[in-house]
Amino acid sequence: MKIRYSSSTKNIDWKKVSELFESVGWEKRSPEQLCKAFTDSTFKYFAYDGDNLIGLGRTVDDGCFYAWIVDLVIHPEYQGKRVGANILNELEKNLSSYLTTMLTAAPGKSGFYEKLGWKKQHSAYIFPRSDEQLKEFVLSE
Repeated sequence: MKIRYSSSTKNIDWKKVSELFESVGWEKRSPEQLCKAFTDSTFKYFAYDGDNLIGLGRTVDDGCFYAWIVDLVIHPEYQGKRVGANILNELEKNLSSYLTTMLTAAPGKSGFYEKLGWKKQHSAYIFPRSDEQLKEFVLSE
């Protein structure tokens, strides 16, 4: 398996990006919205096995102080093979000059980030937009 990485959005099949999000159980995202989101993101990184898109990551930031890694999606067949770690490492390098870099882990994925040196925050909040977000991200008090 020879994985190729790229930061280019040229020739991206946004329908395949949408399918990748669905492959990990995230809600459906339209190809048009994904194209806009990735185009507007400062840093993005894609992983391919041959011509097949198998992973991606992207950031949102203010240009100097605060940055967030907002998507890190790896096809289930490639999880545990360092694809996610490699993408995350590349994004972190791009954000090294920022004051703070944060992310929100998908439910059940905290261990992946902790193994790579990420630390849990004392306080972080979400304004839930749906009952699903409320169930997935909000701690019961």
